[in-house]
Amino acid sequence: MEKQVDLVIFRRITADEFHTINQPGSAYPGGGGQSYIDIPTGYVPLADWNAIVGPPTGTRAQNRPYWDFYIESFGQNNKILLTVAQRRNASVMITSQKKEGRGGNRVPAWHPDHSTFPDHPLPAGQRNPLVYIVKTTDGKFWAGWTDRKAAEPNWHTNAELDQLFTSDEAGKIVCDGSVFVETNNPEWPFFHRDNTPKHHTRSEEAAIDIEFEQDVLENIDTLPPEEKERVIKIRARNTKIVRNLKKLYGGRCQISGEELTFQKKDGELYSEAHHLVPLGDGGSDDYRNIIIVSPLIHRMLHYAQVSEIDLALIENNQLNIQLNGKDYTITWHPEHARTVEQSIGL
Repeated sequence: MEKQVDLVIFRRITADEFHTINQPGSAYPGGGGQSYIDIPTGYVPLADWNAIVGPPTGTRAQNRPYWDFYIESFGQNNKILLTVAQRRNASVMITSQKKEGRGGNRVPAWHPDHSTFPDHPLPAGQRNPLVYIVKTTDGKFWAGWTDRKAAEPNWHTNAELDQLFTSDEAGKIVCDGSVFVETNNPEWPFFHRDNTPKHHTRSEEAAIDIEFEQDVLENIDTLPPEEKERVIKIRARNTKIVRNLKKLYGGRCQISGEELTFQKKDGELYSEAHHLVPLGDGGSDDYRNIIIVSPLIHRMLHYAQVSEIDLALIENNQLNIQLNGKDYTITWHPEHARTVEQSIGL
C-alpha cells in the first residue's frame, strides 16, 4: 500500500543499547538491563512529541509524560501498541525493546525473529543499525531500519533521507509532500512522486478552501483602508497555516472527529478550514479563530443556526457551541497555536 510521508524520526542505536536490548536478562549484576532506545531531546524536542503523536496518554514518575500509539512494521502484518516516554530531561525513550523476557515489546521490524535485524555482535568496523519511525499523512506510524552505509542505485533518496545512512545520532525529517512509502517493502520503502497537479489551476494543498476565503474576504469592501490592509495580509498567509493545521489534526474535525468526514483516494481524511468569526466581519485573528472541520460541520457553521462564539470563553482548549440547537464542543490541539506561529515564522 502506498502512503504519503509526513515525517521521519530516526535513531542510530548505541553500542550499549544494541547489546542490552538483545540480552535475555540483565547484562549487569543486580539490574534488569537496559530495555529502551533513547532519542535525545536535543534532536527531537519533547514538545515535538505532542505535535507528532498527540497529547500524552498519561504521566509517570516525576510527572514525566508518556505516549501510547499503534505502530506497524514495513513488510509485515503485525501491529503493536508502542509506548514512548520521557526518561529524563535530555531524552525520550522507546520503551520495552528487549528481544525477549518479561516486559519485552520489541517492534517487529526491529526483532530478529521477524526480520533480518541482527541480534549478534557486529563485525569490527560495522555500524549499529539505525531504526526509524515514519508518520504518514493519515496519522499512522510505521517502523523500519537500515544498516547500509549508502543507498542502493535503485533506492529513492534525497538530502534529508540521506541522514538515514550517514548519521550516527538521531533526528527528525519533515517531508515536503513528494516522499511516499510502499508499506509492503521492508528493505527501503521510500520513493518519490511528483504530486503536483498537471491540469488543474488549484488543489486542496495548494490553495485555501473556497469557503475559508469567503470567511476572510466577506464585507472587505466596506472596511476602512487600515482594516482592509490587515485582512489582505492575513489572507496571504493562510495557505501555509491551513496546510500545517490539517497535518496537525490528521484531517480530523475539531468538532466531530472522524465521524462526519470521509477518506480520500490516498487514504487521508478530507477536511476544510474555517474562521469561527470572519475577519472581514470584524473577527479576531487569534490563532484559535482558525479551526479544521469536516465538510458537513463547515457547511453548518456557514448556514445553520450557530450560537454566539466568544473565544474568550475557551477553557482547557475547549469551547461549547450550539448548531441548530444541538450542543457541540470545539477542541483545540495543545500545539495548535504553536503550529500557526511556526507557519507564519514567529
